[in-house]
This record gives sequence, C-alpha cells and structure tokens, in this order.
Amino acid sequence: MDDIFDDALNLESKFYDEGYADGHAHGAQHGVFEGRQLGREKAWEVWDELGFYEGYARVWLRKLEGKVGRKEVKSASHATALLGLIAGFPITNPSAGAAPTTAQDIALAEIDAETSRPKSRSRGASPAAGGEVDLESLLMSIRARYRLLCTSLGTRPRLTAAKDGSERAAVVEGIEGPMKGVDTRQLRF
Repeated sequence: MDDIFDDALNLESKFYDEGYADGHAHGAQHGVFEGRQLGREKAWEVWDELGFYEGYARVWLRKLEGKVGRKEVKSASHATALLGLIAGFPITNPSAGAAPTTAQDIALAEIDAETSRPKSRSRGASPAAGGEVDLESLLMSIRARYRLLCTSLGTRPRLTAAKDGSERAAVVEGIEGPMKGVDTRQLRF
C-alpha cells in the first residue's frame, strides 16, 4: 500500500529530477546550435587561410611562368605541389549524416547538391573511397609546403594569430630574438 505522505516527502527529489531532465534536453538542443556556429567560424578561418595560400601560390606560379633557372623551377614546383594539396582539401562534411535544420543549412545543402552533380572526381573528394581524411595532418602539410615555398622564393610568411588568442600572437621571432613589447599587428607588414 502506498504511503499518502510519499509524494510530499519526495517532492524535492521529484522536482530535481524533472528540472534535470528539462535542463538536459534544453542544453542538448542549444549545444547542437552552438556547435554548428563554432564549426562555421572555424571552417571560415581555415578557408580564409587556405584561400590566402592558394592565391599566393597562383600569383607566384604565374610570375615564374617561363623562367628556366634552377631556383625558379624549384619554386614553381613547390607552388604546384601547394596547389595540389589545397585542391585535395575536402569542401564537404561527409560525416554529417543529420538532415539540415536551419534555413541556411538547407540552402547550403541545395547548393552542394547542385554543384556535386556527377562529374569526374570533384574537388576535395577523398582519395581513398569512403576513407576518412585527417584534416589536421593535411592542414599541417599545406602550411609546411607554404613555408617551403616562401623559403624558396626568399619571402617572409605572413604573420598569423596564435591559436590560443593570447598576446603571444604579436611576438615575432627576429634576428636577435623576439621583439618583446612590440605589437606587430600595428606595424602593417
């Protein structure tokens, strides 16, 4: 037989469980939205960086066109290799199995569907069919190739912000060591 005071005695526990369940569902929903927003921001940063590298390589490849010197040929091969790595960088997220939910996601999915009609191997398709691409290692390879191209051309790589967003982003290694206390973002390189 149920105790008539059982509900009154367990009232706090009951409200706690209901509040926890509601909060968990609400947090899960907002976590998805915040995760998508963070993913868009990070993707934009990566594409900004890759776009710079691609433009840099294309300009130098065009400038080195027709040159026959050893140094120029080597620089042109580095630029070509950099463009090849960038062309192999995936532009879609094959692991996103969920259906788009926001109007922006639906519009992007329609654009992707239109642009990925059957052609030869589309840009960014995985070299191994169905294989996972290690984006971090591919991005590190692209950055290394960019630095190699800059070295072969005798130019300085562009300054980029530190990953942690700290003030160390403004410190650049110079000939005599870091330029401490100098905000290199103000120098307009």
